[in-house]
Amino acid sequence: MDIKLSPSKLKGMITAQPSKSDAHRKLICAAFANGISTIDNVFLSDDIKATLRCISSAGASYDIRRSSFYTGRACIKVLGTNGRCIEERNADCGESGSTLRFMSMIFSVAGGRTELTGHGRLPIRPMDGAIDLFKRNNICHAYPGDGKFLPLVINGEINSGEHEIDSSVTSQYLSGLLMGLPAFSKQGKIFATGQFESKGYVDVTIEVLREFGVIIKGVNPYIIPVNSGFDAIKTSVQGDWSNASYFHVMKALGADIEIIGLKNDSKQPDAAILKNVKIVMETDSPVIDVSECPDIMPSLSVIGAALNKTLKITGGRRLRAKESDRLSSVAAGLAGLGVDVVELNDGIEIYGNGVIKGGEIDACSDHRIAMAFASLCVVSKGDIIIKGADSVSKSYPLFFDDLKKLGGIIA
Repeated sequence: MDIKLSPSKLKGMITAQPSKSDAHRKLICAAFANGISTIDNVFLSDDIKATLRCISSAGASYDIRRSSFYTGRACIKVLGTNGRCIEERNADCGESGSTLRFMSMIFSVAGGRTELTGHGRLPIRPMDGAIDLFKRNNICHAYPGDGKFLPLVINGEINSGEHEIDSSVTSQYLSGLLMGLPAFSKQGKIFATGQFESKGYVDVTIEVLREFGVIIKGVNPYIIPVNSGFDAIKTSVQGDWSNASYFHVMKALGADIEIIGLKNDSKQPDAAILKNVKIVMETDSPVIDVSECPDIMPSLSVIGAALNKTLKITGGRRLRAKESDRLSSVAAGLAGLGVDVVELNDGIEIYGNGVIKGGEIDACSDHRIAMAFASLCVVSKGDIIIKGADSVSKSYPLFFDDLKKLGGIIA
């Protein structure tokens, strides 16, 4: 689907989208808890649906109802398995990297046979950290090769003990083990190896585990307690700083909007959007390192493009293995709007001249590219056409509806 955004004056209040990161983790922990957990304020994006399919394949059941407290959101009751898992399962992870990485770890701890599948770019997103762990634990595994990791079949079991996991590409395998070992009452120590980035997302995992009654001690190694297991709980999903970043961009560029529903002391790494927007707006030649918050790189890039200054973004090497190669996608999109830009090995340098003329950009089937460039409707002198705008369904299906409510002119 292609859309056209005309220059728009935005005004109003926006409630932050529920956090995908928080929801994934809470649904997974609930799936293996002892009893019925209630998780409110869930938005049923494509990625969250993928996690629901996977926990169902493990033997958990769930009931989705309309939230009575959060307008337009779901409340999900999950009947946990009390630390058990169906012996053979087929897990369709859709296009969700989080689902794939979490569930590959959890199913490997559960034991038995698992076939993991996925769509879009997911089969070619790196899984070396998981494969290395499987080899060290003598877990049988098979995948197509030729640059593809899916479908991935694993057969075997990770037991209690000490485990090392490469966290240089993603911390999601580490988070998966942190959830997987206590889910099946296994103890141990987990060491993150490599250039450990996105530690903030591990902190999000530890915070969720604490809600479900599991206290992780230590930091690298992370120590899993003996005979843990998950308690069933009632909880709500936090507001999402990642998807709120686009509205913070609009606000910084002159939109008269208020963003509510965010936890100011959240462990979510993308809460750094506030600090980084301030740096970009108030520094002559800002340099931003996004190694701990890569998902807000597109948001920061479009701010830089709209200002009369040079913005350099570094620490983004992992962005090449997202739903698109985000460094290339952002660079191409900015060039399409008449902005001078240089793509770096691990980042991007943007030479803004204070003018966004309008033009056409390709979202490259990437939700974050579509939403970031849509933010420029606040300052663009002409129409912005976004090709593949329906990619927002991956995390925020109602993004353009919410934009219209603020006064966005969309055709």
